[in-house]
Amino acid sequence: MLAPELLNKVLVRGARRGRIVEVEAYAGGADPGSHAYRGPTARNASMFGPPGHLYVYVSYGMHHCANIVTEPDGVAGAVLLRAASVEHGLDVVRARRGATMAMDALLRGPGNLCRGLALSLLDNGLDLCAAESRVHVEPRAATPPLSVGPRVGITVGAGRRLRFAWRAHPAVSSPSPSR
Repeated sequence: MLAPELLNKVLVRGARRGRIVEVEAYAGGADPGSHAYRGPTARNASMFGPPGHLYVYVSYGMHHCANIVTEPDGVAGAVLLRAASVEHGLDVVRARRGATMAMDALLRGPGNLCRGLALSLLDNGLDLCAAESRVHVEPRAATPPLSVGPRVGITVGAGRRLRFAWRAHPAVSSPSPSR
């Protein structure tokens, strides 16, 4: 499973860099919590595309959420980016999220992560593996300590333990997954 392998990688958008500290896996057509459960649509088409590409959607008509596609072209599967820790571009992220917000909260939660890093529907389908892409992922230095728990914010398939987080990292959202 790719989801835990994304922890401690760096998501880069221009001068902004966020170290990924929390993710959730969605197993496509076999997962009732996945957007792909009922098959391809205009909204989830990127989820059925090649691995390593970005799948961005709008949640509740107001928040962008970003996923990394994980399965071979034509097979749906993705990992939701739930939280990251700002590594570079703090001033730009603060301008987008709020000057008085605690640093650990700036990219906590999928909507806040997208707002802080300026990810939107315009980024849907981008190749995150291409260093020249305006959004890309850089390798991690080491494997962080891991916590695993059920996914949050969904009603179907919520009990599956497909949420992965950097154990005890202050940027991980609540409730923190167990060890």
